[in-house]
Amino acid sequence: MLKRLKIQAEDMLRYNPAVRNLLASAILLKTPGKMAADSDEAARIIYKLCQAARLAATDSVILKAEAAIARQLPAIDPEHVPWAEFLPDFGQDRIHKAIVLKSYVSERERGVVFISFDSQMARLAKATDLKQFAERYTLVLSPSWSPPHSIASYLFPRLYPDSIFCLISNQRDLDLFPRISDKYRMVPLYASNWVDPRKYTAVAAAEKDIDILMVANFGKFKRHHAFFAALGDLPRNYRVVLVGQNEQGRTKETVLSEAEVFGVRDRFEIRQDVPYQELQELMARARTSLVLSRREGSCVVVVESMFANTPVAVYEDAEMGSRVFVNEHTGRLLRHDRVAAQLRNFVESSARYEPRKWVDENGVGCVASSQTLNRALKQHALASGGEWTEDIATLCWRPDPQYYDPQDAERLRPCYEEIEIRCGVGIAVP
Repeated sequence: MLKRLKIQAEDMLRYNPAVRNLLASAILLKTPGKMAADSDEAARIIYKLCQAARLAATDSVILKAEAAIARQLPAIDPEHVPWAEFLPDFGQDRIHKAIVLKSYVSERERGVVFISFDSQMARLAKATDLKQFAERYTLVLSPSWSPPHSIASYLFPRLYPDSIFCLISNQRDLDLFPRISDKYRMVPLYASNWVDPRKYTAVAAAEKDIDILMVANFGKFKRHHAFFAALGDLPRNYRVVLVGQNEQGRTKETVLSEAEVFGVRDRFEIRQDVPYQELQELMARARTSLVLSRREGSCVVVVESMFANTPVAVYEDAEMGSRVFVNEHTGRLLRHDRVAAQLRNFVESSARYEPRKWVDENGVGCVASSQTLNRALKQHALASGGEWTEDIATLCWRPDPQYYDPQDAERLRPCYEEIEIRCGVGIAVP
């Protein structure tokens, strides 16, 4: 009981708005009020202030953190940011979560490169000729998290010589990114907009053999314990499957230990590092899918589940981008009280939902989303006096950026070598 109370108390404090504001304010108080003496010191201060902005629970505290960051930015030398100090994987040779969507056509018609996650964007700073890259390619960024305050989101635009097209992890990002830098040009698409519908074959409701599927890495923010607290009050005949991978030092054993604390270790199957095709099959076989995070980025698994025709339950107040896709057709918004009763009702009524039909009809998948991105890029190019004779390749996510059409992979393959030779930056071929 004491262990259970400790886990729940820590979780309550982690997400309590007053505690978050208090911790953010403490960081603000500890940081110097005047501009740093040199660029490295300014970068370290900005790194801490970004932590404060992500912690903050109210706009007033976020604005204070942003104002403090703005005081340090003039001290930054964008050519000499100590990226490796803040991003452990910065030293890798290639950008792995990226894809070329359009080849360079002419001086008036640039190509398009898509990069996901802040750390990958920062690796572009290693290019020996970033100016030539920007002259030949338009950059599209898919951010890591929301709120988006990070050392990369602030400092990379000061180095990059052109606009950056930016997707979102949360609706709030449409306002937050332009406050970080006026180089960001926002496109209201999520990381979860790139799901490939062809990869999911619906299973008839009567043939589904998993009652609840929870796909979540083993990180603390995924809040497995919240499910375990409810699982004890669910019918014992429910088949429950958990799928995940190690995260932030937490492992499968960590999750099993938490389940034992709540007395439900024998009530579910747990699978680690499941191949992507098998994961897609599990989603299709599930009657319901469950995500209990309170704060994270877009959360692709929400939309993946919907394309598998499996309705999804998330908290009604979750700070999670894909929550916008959860409605009466696609899933259930949970309250924080009586979770077990809500989940039981959700499982028993799961056959009435039609998530696949809704996401197909509302343009959530990768084909319609690629068209939306293409329109935004084309409109900007033409308004800027450029040309647009070639559209971007259709992008999908499995679970990294991929080509929807294999012919695009072959057609655009020479671009990767060209970028490395001309600009001195390696992008791994998907």
